[in-house]
Amino acid sequence: MPSPIRRSSLYTLAACALLTGIAGCGGGGGSSDDDGPLASCGEPARKQFVLDVTREWYLFDDLLPTSVNTADFADAEELLDYLTATARDQGKDRYFSYLTTRAAENSLLGEGQFIGFGFRTRTDPVNRPMILEVFEASPASEAGMLRGDEIVAVDSGSGYVPVSVLLADGTTISDVLGPAEVGVQRGLRLLRDGVSRDVTLVKRTVTIDPVSDVYGVRIFPQAGTPGVGYVNLRTYITTADPQLRSVFTQFRALGLQDFIVDLRYNGGGLVSISELINNLFGSGRRTTDVQFRYVLNTRKANSCDPNCTTRFNPTTQSVQPVRIAFLTTGATASASEMNVNSMEPWVEVAIIGEDTLGKPVGQYAYDLPGCEDRLRLVTFKTVNADGAGDYYDGLAGRVPFACAAPDTLDEPLGSSNEGMVSEGLHWLGTGACTATMATGLALGKTARAEIEQRYPRPRHPSAAQWWLPGLN
Repeated sequence: MPSPIRRSSLYTLAACALLTGIAGCGGGGGSSDDDGPLASCGEPARKQFVLDVTREWYLFDDLLPTSVNTADFADAEELLDYLTATARDQGKDRYFSYLTTRAAENSLLGEGQFIGFGFRTRTDPVNRPMILEVFEASPASEAGMLRGDEIVAVDSGSGYVPVSVLLADGTTISDVLGPAEVGVQRGLRLLRDGVSRDVTLVKRTVTIDPVSDVYGVRIFPQAGTPGVGYVNLRTYITTADPQLRSVFTQFRALGLQDFIVDLRYNGGGLVSISELINNLFGSGRRTTDVQFRYVLNTRKANSCDPNCTTRFNPTTQSVQPVRIAFLTTGATASASEMNVNSMEPWVEVAIIGEDTLGKPVGQYAYDLPGCEDRLRLVTFKTVNADGAGDYYDGLAGRVPFACAAPDTLDEPLGSSNEGMVSEGLHWLGTGACTATMATGLALGKTARAEIEQRYPRPRHPSAAQWWLPGLN
């Protein structure tokens, strides 16, 4: 979608609309070619770049330190963490601002490609790494790994070491599995149904299918209705567009009015995909109806004109929902939260599972000319047609229905017997929750932090690991 901001006065601005904040990015966004003078790519230039852009565009500019000496910081990453510390302490920017590279991010957001083994994990409350899903045509799928497998030991070249030892000092499983580089090899000892087996994986380029051909689309029977349309969206990237249009063409042809949108591990991505999903649910909406509005810092409040407000624009594939059940966990963030918040004023919605991460903000992309550095800086937040948007503690306290349900790893994704899908069908059929989920606010800061840590990132995440929690 058009970016509300075209360029920064200092640096090339890759202005998409992602949501991982918002995909503009809110989750993510697009990028632009270098068109400024070449700059040194050394630390002095990188640090000055971060300081200048943050001073000008940071959403929480009133929380920035008044005085900064860039020489006090070892690198640009350390400086950025210092600049955003107060907002982080207030729960508004929990490392949502970060540095990455243009090449890695463009490869992911444009083509769905990343370097890894091709699976996602979460750690349970006793720090056991569990396989959540396995991407098709990946080293993990070729090794026969499955959802529900437990990683009990890892061989990094010197023999198998139990994960209880490897993770004892706060190291994440993603750290143990090595950097996002082609050729990195690990042996994994997997446990399933009491039986262990060893596999050896080598990292390579993996392409994500946003809507899985295996379990991405389902039509569930529902008494008295044409059925329930189910779609599992892994991530908000460019290649999701034609897939979603195809899915909703099928839903529309069947006359479906009840839907389950599975966003349980979706960390966000391009705002343009979030906007598309709203439109695909917008058959009953007028073009004057508001999806969402951008809010920037007070000095930049008008910088997004004339695109500060995004309105519905139904497509030929659009459906008219009666109810939408969004399946969510603590990994659901940014652009995916934006869809729930945007649709809530217009249709009956519920979130099913556990409370979302709480990321109503988005990042624009700023590129240092002549260098690979890309700064993803929290630059805006979005609010819905009712002006609601400050859900930093998650969405459970903001939506009319928040139904608790387990993410049952011994059932495949897309199964009506899986806990979250089953509860979604129950809510769609009865209009009531079996049990109400605990809100992030009620859980408290410590418990919320523990939930976030279940979907580990390494100390230095790749671009893909920022957008897809638990990716390896």
